[in-house]
Amino acid sequence: MLPSILIYGLINSVSLALIAIGFSITFGISGVANFAYGGFYLLSGFLVWMLLNYLKFPLLLAIITTIGVVGLLGFVTYWVILLRVRGIPLSEVIATFALGVGILELFRWLGFVTYEFTLPYFKKGMVMIAGVPVDYQRLFMIAIGLALVLFLYFFTHYTRIGLAFRGIAQNERTAAGRSSKRRKSMA
Repeated sequence: MLPSILIYGLINSVSLALIAIGFSITFGISGVANFAYGGFYLLSGFLVWMLLNYLKFPLLLAIITTIGVVGLLGFVTYWVILLRVRGIPLSEVIATFALGVGILELFRWLGFVTYEFTLPYFKKGMVMIAGVPVDYQRLFMIAIGLALVLFLYFFTHYTRIGLAFRGIAQNERTAAGRSSKRRKSMA
């Protein structure tokens, strides 16, 4: 029982860590606690499922399309909603929370409740780890999750863009002022 708890606890921790990293990067760079983030996460899962089952997209195309659509929706959300309430923390919280609830209620209205939704496996099969059966899908998720965490660490600590993101997260005005001074001195 203990090995099962530890293995599946690790699997769930990796998926929650990926969600937390996305929220953390968004909050760290923009300074907006986007409470619609969970709604966008659910929208992504449902959109992949709908593209696979209704439009019969291949899995990779469904994933890429979903990334583009949800990214575009996030961009539109920023330009239409968040820019108007930028700098007013309570309004930012209310606006993003309302958007998240709106996304969830849209799925309820469409009837996406009490169903079991499954996505296809990348590779079928399983392996026994300490007497616990673990399918390849979950092992793939752990590998991708850990690789992404390592990539983001090295990206934010050793690249110019990553360091710029960290500078913006620490002090947006100072980071913006330094870049404008640099442009003036280069001219």
